[in-house]
Amino acid sequence: MGSLRSGVTQEGALYELVSRGNKDVFFFQDEFKSVSPFDTRYKFTPATLHEVRRIPPLNASDFGRSSEFEFEIAGDLFIDPTLVIDLPSWIPSNYLASIPKSICTDSAGVSYGYTSGIAYFLFKNIQIYQDQILLQEFSGDALFAANRSRGSLNTAFLDFARTNTHQGSSLEISRSAVPGRLRLQLPVVGCQHPDDGGFPSFGIRSQTYKLRITLRKLEDLIEASDGRAKPVPWDRKDFRIQTSKASSPVSFSTLTRTEIGPPTIQLETRHIYVDHETQGKLKKSKLEIPFSRIYENTFTFGPKDYDPLTKQAIASCTRTIDATHPASRLLFWFTTQSALNANQYSRYLNPVGTGEFYNTIALYIAGRDRETEFSPMIWNQLQMLAKEERDPGGGLGVMNWGLGDLRGARQAAKQPDGTLNFSTADRPTLYVNLTDPGENSTQLKVVVDSWAMYEVEKGRGSLRYAN
Repeated sequence: MGSLRSGVTQEGALYELVSRGNKDVFFFQDEFKSVSPFDTRYKFTPATLHEVRRIPPLNASDFGRSSEFEFEIAGDLFIDPTLVIDLPSWIPSNYLASIPKSICTDSAGVSYGYTSGIAYFLFKNIQIYQDQILLQEFSGDALFAANRSRGSLNTAFLDFARTNTHQGSSLEISRSAVPGRLRLQLPVVGCQHPDDGGFPSFGIRSQTYKLRITLRKLEDLIEASDGRAKPVPWDRKDFRIQTSKASSPVSFSTLTRTEIGPPTIQLETRHIYVDHETQGKLKKSKLEIPFSRIYENTFTFGPKDYDPLTKQAIASCTRTIDATHPASRLLFWFTTQSALNANQYSRYLNPVGTGEFYNTIALYIAGRDRETEFSPMIWNQLQMLAKEERDPGGGLGVMNWGLGDLRGARQAAKQPDGTLNFSTADRPTLYVNLTDPGENSTQLKVVVDSWAMYEVEKGRGSLRYAN
């Protein structure tokens, strides 16, 4: 009797049944809650079908111009929106295959190639529209810094390979003249984390979604190993290539500017088709999708800002930040004007002194310190060591108000966090104590990584808050 009572789900029930010789009752009794470890039946899982599509632009892409893509609303969800990029080269076609395994320079030994992280810095601006409403906007520079300061070490190497990011050696620069196929994944709503689920295309059939990209000029994308301003590798007759140690350099002429074609850019998306039952449930449900929204600020410092340093005084400056929504982190980095002229957009380190552009930085809200004055060791190193797994490298400062990532484990799905609401913050201001950069012109970029909410209901998608 004891073996048939409802206590089979209680502690010790299995041992009691086995001792009485009634173990089959435990494994094979036919009840709703019965569980057998030897059952070959599996829980029902909806069948899904994945389809990869590559979408050409509505108008041809070219350096220094804008082009648009229209997202194809196919399937029930789409994930992994990625720009697939093929860049032209000034190297003649008969030498293209040899560049990745050779040394290519001019007669002075200077090598030329696309700037490090070209898949990011190719784009001056990226915008995502829903009909006529701007959902997201960011530059390749801001996306480079945001991705560089988040993620695992494993994803860092993969991202470097996909975007042609390197350390800037002469050999790496020369081989970047033929970077191969590049891939830049876009942080579209619902596609910013593997657990986000994807963009709910099933619920917005009546709306149009477009991607608008603005490219930099080709002259702004080439760097040289000697750091010269606006290098010109085309229409040159003094180039040479050495394919092996035993061979001698072979001279050749590069293509003219008019012979260099435009880049080929396609929008790749992965569409998911689900079963009818799941599709019906998705259409009836109201979805709320939190997503990261980037606000970018660009400030300059000129001779007046650096003049106190010539008199052995303190050079303190203030810059007011423009952003909205609750923010989880704030990124900032300096770049010298000479680095910008040399098209080295990822060179965040000061060429003079300790490599830092400032002594201290503080953040003030309504005239009171929200973040106390701290040195670069806190903003550039300790913040990342405490909150993230990945080291972004020198020169990139982070004020992180989020929970951060758990090291050594799979990244958790991002949720709105942080304690600074820029929608209500009164005069958010950076107080900067400058150091000598070796020149009197620098640029400071500040990126606010904030949270917004996207809703899908009754076949329409919309932003919950305008600010």
